[in-house]
Amino acid sequence: MKVVVFIIYFFPVLIFSQSENTKCEIKNEKGIEYLVHKYENILKNTGGINGWRLQLKFKAKESEIIKIKLKFIKLFPDIPVFLEYQEPYYRIRVGNCRTKLEALKIKDLIKKHFTDTYPVPEIISITDLN
Repeated sequence: MKVVVFIIYFFPVLIFSQSENTKCEIKNEKGIEYLVHKYENILKNTGGINGWRLQLKFKAKESEIIKIKLKFIKLFPDIPVFLEYQEPYYRIRVGNCRTKLEALKIKDLIKKHFTDTYPVPEIISITDLN
């Protein structure tokens, strides 16, 4: 009886088990390599990837915006700060986020001190993300 049970349970396992010499080949659909290469070129030409930052303020006077920047750096030294000039305004943006959700998490963190922040899409350099 024990031999019959052994054969019933373990014989299928021995027959259908894979040998160690099996090889796995990955075959991409036609055109995938071309699309990957095209995407890499797009990233190189744009200078980065699509991402998100939080815009704290935009003002016409540089002195006012620098005060806000210094206040932010003092309160949140871990979050990167970017001061940009786009005529006629200076704007201060913070964070390097891949997704809008990440930007909203930072917004939730800083909302006590900076109430008027909002997420904006921006091209972020890959080196800034790391």
